Amino acid sequence: MKKGNGMERNAFLINKKIHQYILPGVLMTVAMQLGNVVDGMIVGNLLGSDAMAAIELSMPVLLLLQMPALTLAMGGAAKAAVFLGKRKLKEAGGIFTASLTAGAVLSILFALLTPFLPGHLAYALAGNEQMGALVEPYIAVNFGGIPVLTIAIIFCYFMNADNHPQLGSALFMIANGVNLVLDLLFIKVFHMGMAGSALSTVIGYLAGMVTVVFYFRSKNRMLKLSGCAERTEDGEKGSLLIYVKMAAGAGIPSAAFTLMSALKSVMINSAVVRFLGNDAMAVYSVCANGVLIAELCVGGVIGLIPGIAGILYGERDYYGIRALCKRVLAYSYFTIGVLLLLFLLFPHWIAGLFGITGGEMLGMCMWALRIFAFSFPFYVYNKFLMSYYQTILQPGLSTVITVLQGFGVVVPFTLAGMFWMGLLGACGAAAVSEAFTILLSVLCRMWGQRTGRFPSGGRYMLPKIKEEVCLDFSIENQLEDVIKLRDALLCFCAENHIGEKDAKLIGLALEEICANIVRYGYAGDKKNFIDIGFTIQDGSYILRVRDDGIPFNPLEYETDTEEDPGLALGGIALIRKIMSDFQYMRVLNMNNTIMELKIERTQGG
Repeated sequence: MKKGNGMERNAFLINKKIHQYILPGVLMTVAMQLGNVVDGMIVGNLLGSDAMAAIELSMPVLLLLQMPALTLAMGGAAKAAVFLGKRKLKEAGGIFTASLTAGAVLSILFALLTPFLPGHLAYALAGNEQMGALVEPYIAVNFGGIPVLTIAIIFCYFMNADNHPQLGSALFMIANGVNLVLDLLFIKVFHMGMAGSALSTVIGYLAGMVTVVFYFRSKNRMLKLSGCAERTEDGEKGSLLIYVKMAAGAGIPSAAFTLMSALKSVMINSAVVRFLGNDAMAVYSVCANGVLIAELCVGGVIGLIPGIAGILYGERDYYGIRALCKRVLAYSYFTIGVLLLLFLLFPHWIAGLFGITGGEMLGMCMWALRIFAFSFPFYVYNKFLMSYYQTILQPGLSTVITVLQGFGVVVPFTLAGMFWMGLLGACGAAAVSEAFTILLSVLCRMWGQRTGRFPSGGRYMLPKIKEEVCLDFSIENQLEDVIKLRDALLCFCAENHIGEKDAKLIGLALEEICANIVRYGYAGDKKNFIDIGFTIQDGSYILRVRDDGIPFNPLEYETDTEEDPGLALGGIALIRKIMSDFQYMRVLNMNNTIMELKIERTQGG
């Protein structure tokens, strides 16, 4: 990467986006996971430790019910984000429509099985009639309500990818707020037991979908519902099935994670309840909730990866991706370090929250929580890698990590630890299995990169930008910096043997756009930066300008500039005539302007 006049690329805009998106992301994760955790606390305190254990025993069924939603939501949103980064609105809308349609169809099919399956599944999972009687009504209500949960989950992830993270977080906040209130009402007042706990969740998500109304009324919405029958921007005829395959293909790691988690729960929970008893199952349920607490703390931060990195990857902003990953990992490890200390120093508080307050059961729970907590730092890194590789459309490696973490390593390690040292051995195996998963995933990536199965570029799998084809840097929003920017670009063009005519056209376009941003994009004298990228690729000169000023679409300003030729913005009309392609999109609440000049065209002129 070449630089000129002391200017270079910085992470100002990326960090600013992180700080803007982190609060909605954290709020969404907190609402989602806090609802699950507090749900367990309420059930444990009001219905007893056996009821809390029954929820954990039900998890395999709940995970399988939610697997289509998570697959289509996470895979589809990741794919749509990349399409938005590439300015392919038809494809992004097709993914959105197909994901919602497929999710609705599959969830309705599950709901139709409500009269037949829950009873058989409950007693197969519980291992005894006492637990089976608690598990059955909980599973039955979730079967009937899965269409509501599926549509809500899919909308949430797509709203996050489409400039509306506040609505995504609001959906989960409303859903879980209503859920917790109804939990107390249904269980304590109406004595509905386990069925009441499950019903409160379904009604909560139904209430949360009021945010979808605000999403469809938003003027900043980029994703549109479509018939999925128009030709895509690549010239291929789109169809519902093609877009479903795209979403499902990108969501393979999510499907694998959900499936592996379900299988893991079946094998480990069955072994614990059958060989160690109901009390040990209740303690292990508290430890399992510890993972939800860890997710509560870092899930919102790591959740920035799909929403932001997908857009940056589509734009080929590799510097921005590395800056994003570095900041996400730093925030995640600081948070998880605090949580680890809390589990080590105050495990009795955590056990008490779930209704375990005394006797031998409390002592066993305290030691189990301390040992289990050492898995958190390794868990964070594995979750980061899975999310990142899925986002950059490398589902193969993400799936490998998912299978290893979710089943291939943790199940044999946990069963071996349990038969060797009982419950504490099973808890210790959590940390060992997470660490071993990291080692195996690193070896798998390195092997894949050496054999050509995975892209090169280290752990982030990003191509190295060659000096002779890319100029990437940032300037402050000041007119004098715009002049320096133009001079640096002209020097870069000369060094890379770009003709004088082409260089002047590119310099004019860059100066006009950036000067307009400086003059009109920001109110007051507040310090801001503009990111600029210039690349030579595929027979074209491509210029990208990104800023977070007021929304301004130069493609929609043509009429005004023609009516008033003396307006300062009039140069944009000239640039549009000069450039082979001129595109604009408002993504991540930033203006993204892309200008392309064909080398063949200019040489021919």
